[in-house]
Order: sequence, then structure tokens, then C-alpha cells
Amino acid sequence: MRPPVHVMERLSRVAPLGLRFVDEATGTFIGDGLQVSAFPEGLPAARRQSVLNRSGIHVLMDLPGLRDLEFGDEHAGDDAWWATHAGQRPYTVEVRDTLGRFLPCAFRAELPHRKLFAPDCVSSPPSPLSPLSPNDDGPSVPLFSAPSRQAAVPLAVLRAELWDVDEDAPAAWALVEATDPGGVTVRGVADEKGRLALFFQYPRPLDFSPDFSFPAGPPLLEQTWALQIRVHYTRRTPVPELPDVCLTLSQPPAGVWTVDSGGPLALLESTLRYGQELVLRTRRPDPQAPPHPRLWITPTGSTP
Repeated sequence: MRPPVHVMERLSRVAPLGLRFVDEATGTFIGDGLQVSAFPEGLPAARRQSVLNRSGIHVLMDLPGLRDLEFGDEHAGDDAWWATHAGQRPYTVEVRDTLGRFLPCAFRAELPHRKLFAPDCVSSPPSPLSPLSPNDDGPSVPLFSAPSRQAAVPLAVLRAELWDVDEDAPAAWALVEATDPGGVTVRGVADEKGRLALFFQYPRPLDFSPDFSFPAGPPLLEQTWALQIRVHYTRRTPVPELPDVCLTLSQPPAGVWTVDSGGPLALLESTLRYGQELVLRTRRPDPQAPPHPRLWITPTGSTP
């Protein structure tokens, strides 16, 4: 018979940061293959790498300046503890995908943070396909597809090489939104060279009849959808190696040049065909210039 156990002291450890990531294209959670690190703002040499737990959550611990807060008595982590310690110091979080599926990103976090963290700009579900609900207690950070991504399931793909007309340079980290006839909007981000790969679920087939009543619409392989495309872009000099999530999502509208337009347009319309990649190409704002396989845009503003 075992002797009774006498608890002399209880110690608790509180993780100051937990992160969950979601694929903007499919709404699925992503854990494996991500390299996530955090460091005190302005001190990248003091970065710490995350640990991926069994639930697919990236947990940051041993962060400089917070280690003493991680360890405490039995009350560490309760409501009273968080009322005193939440959000005390600014940290920078950087995310890279070692498998080349997603673009890198960075964001700011006030730590320690209770429960899962996401920047305020993405605290609501970032995608119409996100499995989260507005009342979900665990927000996620969206990941945007890299141009090199290979989709494992049939997805629509919109590609473009975005080019800043005024700067005559790639429109790095531009945000592109596409809205289908049903009003569903999807979004993607160009890389540092202006290359965009926007993966998304195909829109609902036109004239689709779930009960197979007639008349039926065209066969799936002949389905097409009119997309409305908007570009958001701010020129940043120098171009950041990792785009800030909130700055990227809050970029102002940019004008898009087409072959026939006399000036930049706020809205570009194009046709998506099932089974075919949609590649956007427009003419630069010079009537004598030949068409070029780029999407020429004019920013409405720039930052130093």
C-alpha cells in the first residue's frame, strides 16, 4: 500500500503566447512546416522559436523579459493573475513556411496574452471558408498562398505579376480581392516580387439544381464565372522582407490599367473558367506600349 502523498508546493507555468494559423484558401488549420519565432520589439537577436503542441498550436516560451512571469504559484494563470499581467510588453512575431506553401509574415503582439492570439485586424474570421465563428474563443492568423504553392485538391487559381507603374518596380505585398457572382470575396497577397497566386474554392455552379430538376445549367467543365477584382497597395521603401499582417490588410485601393482604359480603374472584371488558371494581364499606361504579361497598377499613396 502506497503512503499518502503530501503536496508541499504547487508551481504553475503560463505560456505567454499561443498561436494558431489558418490557410486563407481552404480554411484548414496549419501547424506543421511553420517556423514561428518571437522577440522583444527591436531585438531580433533575442528571438525564441515556438514549440508545436499536439493540438497544432504554436506555443512561445522562455521569451526574454517574460520568463519570471511564466513560473508562479498555484494562482498563476487565474483571472486575478491575468488582470495584473496581461499585455505588458511589445514583441514581434515572425512566421515562415519551410515547405514553401505560404508567404512569410510578421505582426506585433503585447505579451503575455491570455488564450490564443491574433492581431486585432484579423481577430474575426479572415476567410469565408474559416471554420471559426464570430463567437469562437480561439482566433487564428491567416496564411496567404505563395506563388510556388501546389494545391492538393481542385482549387481555382488566379495569377498575376503586379507592377507599380509610378516606381516601375514590382508591387511587393499588394493585396488582391476577387468577388464572385454570389458576393463571396476571397483575397490573396503578392510576394516581394509582385507575384500573386490566389487559390480559392470554385464558386457555386451557375444554374445549379441540387434536386436535378430541369432546366440544368451547363456541364461543370463548361462553367464560367464573372469575377470583380480589386487591388489594394501602398508602396513601402525599402521593401520589407516580411510584410506586417495588419499593414498588408489595410492597404488603400489602387488603380488598375487595362488595354482600353484611359486611366486606372478601381475595378477589374475578368472571367474564371472551371479547370483553367485565370492569369491577369493588362497594358501599361502608354498607348504606344505593347501588351505585357503584367498587371499594371497605380498606388494611391506611399509610405517612406
